Amino acid sequence: MRLPREILDGFNVVGIVLAHTYFWGKEPIGDETTDAETRASIEKMWRAACPGTSGCDDSLINPFVGSSLANLGCKRVQVHVAEKDLMRDRGWLYYEKLKESGWGGETEIVESKGEPHIFYLLNPTCDSAVAMRKKIASFFNEI
Repeated sequence: MRLPREILDGFNVVGIVLAHTYFWGKEPIGDETTDAETRASIEKMWRAACPGTSGCDDSLINPFVGSSLANLGCKRVQVHVAEKDLMRDRGWLYYEKLKESGWGGETEIVESKGEPHIFYLLNPTCDSAVAMRKKIASFFNEI
């Protein structure tokens, strides 16, 4: 997510929440799977969602390619990841790169232990989903 300031001219987006991002890249990072079949499946899903893509290093799926995160057009970001999510490490990397970018805003990361990608949609009444909603509500109530 790289919502640049110039696009927001006339709008006041103070904060954003990134919940279980679909960030990916050609080369695995951290504990991401190196299984060729799994990676090919993720890339295939991405190509179906975005037919004109240049691949997994397209800036639409890999926010670390292209422009700087320093130009993010808001003041606060909350990133949610899940411990068992294949894309967990990309969420953590986004959080770390945003802090290092010189952006100057406030950022927070929240990890749901023992949960898979988008668990909050699959089981919205589980304890982790309720806790996640409360954390998001608190974030927006502070704005």
